[in-house]
Amino acid sequence: MFEHADNEKRSWNRIWPGVVVAVAITLFAIQIFRVNQPTPSAPEPEPRVYTTAGPLVSGQLVIPANDFYSNRIDLNRRTKLSGSFRTGSTRALVSVLVVNESNFDLWNAGQSNYRALTKTGYVPAGRISLVLEPGIYFFIIDNRESADPRSVTVDFLLE
Repeated sequence: MFEHADNEKRSWNRIWPGVVVAVAITLFAIQIFRVNQPTPSAPEPEPRVYTTAGPLVSGQLVIPANDFYSNRIDLNRRTKLSGSFRTGSTRALVSVLVVNESNFDLWNAGQSNYRALTKTGYVPAGRISLVLEPGIYFFIIDNRESADPRSVTVDFLLE
């Protein structure tokens, strides 16, 4: 009877070190995974899309009253912008202008100290032609000074 208890005691004495080692390894593994969690990857920025050569805007546009139409142009090469516009009435006046990004913000805020690369003034029809260096520009058809919407036939091309 005592012999059986001694065998059982010796059996437990051999198992305890294994149990302690197994628990220690498990806790160590949990700690490793808890501390070394993968960092969430930052979203990749969208690739920059450059404006390609070809028609910039063509056809019939209706510019709302006291508003404007703008088209963002992002160039990675030297490009020629040319084209024409007409409203269909000598009393229907719009202005076409091209500005760079910083001057667009000034123009849009209504400040008069912006610098346009080209500007027609308020006229019923006109043509523009200019060479743009690489950069960001805005092509604008302005009807902000009219209380009436304007229908404008346009044909502008990037070459």
